Amino acid sequence: MPEGKTIFLTGGSGFIGRHVLEALSKRGHRVTVLLRGKQVGWVEQMQWSGVRCVAGEFAQPAAWANSLQGHDIAINLVGIIREQGEARFDILHQAAPIAFFDAAKQAGIKKIIQLSALGADEGAKSHYHQSKRAADQHLASLGIPYVVLRPSFVYGPQDHSMTFFTSLAALPVTPVVGDGEYLVQPIHVEDLVSAITRAVEDDDIADVAVDVGGAEALSFNAMLDTLAVWLGKNNGAFRLHLPLWWMSVLAWITDLLGGRGPISRDELGMLLRGNHCDNTRFVQIFGFSPMPFALGISRRPRSVEARWAAYLTPLRLVVQWSVAFIWIATGIVSAWIYPEQESLKLLAGVGLTGILAKIALYGTSYLEIVLGICTAIGFRLRWMGALQLLLMFGFMGILTYGSPSFWVHPFGPLTKNIPLIAATLVMMAMAEAERAG
Repeated sequence: MPEGKTIFLTGGSGFIGRHVLEALSKRGHRVTVLLRGKQVGWVEQMQWSGVRCVAGEFAQPAAWANSLQGHDIAINLVGIIREQGEARFDILHQAAPIAFFDAAKQAGIKKIIQLSALGADEGAKSHYHQSKRAADQHLASLGIPYVVLRPSFVYGPQDHSMTFFTSLAALPVTPVVGDGEYLVQPIHVEDLVSAITRAVEDDDIADVAVDVGGAEALSFNAMLDTLAVWLGKNNGAFRLHLPLWWMSVLAWITDLLGGRGPISRDELGMLLRGNHCDNTRFVQIFGFSPMPFALGISRRPRSVEARWAAYLTPLRLVVQWSVAFIWIATGIVSAWIYPEQESLKLLAGVGLTGILAKIALYGTSYLEIVLGICTAIGFRLRWMGALQLLLMFGFMGILTYGSPSFWVHPFGPLTKNIPLIAATLVMMAMAEAERAG
């Protein structure tokens, strides 16, 4: 075992960061990890030896700059796939890492390791890749030993991207952008962690920026087939190829909704560009070859829970949009389609008449439409679900008091709320699970 080093690490709560933290701890290194306040408790619960937490926002250098003192190596693993809210590429991929690198140099750090992305090169066109490349270039110009790793899709236990692709392969009909023949080269997280630990422990690995992927490139179609076989579909995935013009419109809508949609224009462009590389230089520098994708996937436990997750994950949006549709449709019908006098008669049956009845009619109609739209775009789903439950129980209570015969009405105006309540609870649970993950 090599002599332990002191390391300052950012992005330790993410999928890759958790694996890196555990590996560095097991190998006897002392790691200071920068985390948001709410993430500190989770890392402390793991009780990894030699790991110390510092609370602070990566985008606010004043919160952590002084903590860099006394460390040998700085590692940046912070990254986002899509911009949402205050999580912006130009901040988290460019401005904050550049500030981190500058502060590390000033603190006397001996080496900086940067996790970039395959495609962050001179041909970069997406905002994602361009922001990564800007930080990589700044690091290379500082005159301090550095290692920039540019991996393809990273997969492994508790990943996000491959879990999503597995959920696509689980569908009866798997949607595929274009012809699906563009190449990808997923790398297992164990191989990436091995590369990072070697960069930490081998002083001769320095002043390099290197691409890395799995053992071989394969088409997106072939990747989906491999995932489908893992799920037990011996014939692979049954694919539906979606025209590019249609996906371009969908990506434009996703961007218009602030990233709340299936795919952004950046992601579509990166996917069609392909994500593969030649590993020759990586093998020469790091001394090992990454494992093939089929081998890496076969090592994933095919437990009942894993398969349930794969088959149920695609239903999250189905449930969310179905619930949203009901609220929007109900609001529109109540406000503009169903005869006003009939609605007012119903309200009179529960004691509401005159101006109060109209306020109740149109106020709740517009509220239902707003709740439906917010639900459709995924805005604060737990809060939206709670408000929907409150309204449903309120409506059911009022109608039970004023018109109890609705419980035995053949169209089920009250009994149909029961499966809607169940769907809303499922939507809230899935939103919470995604947030926690």
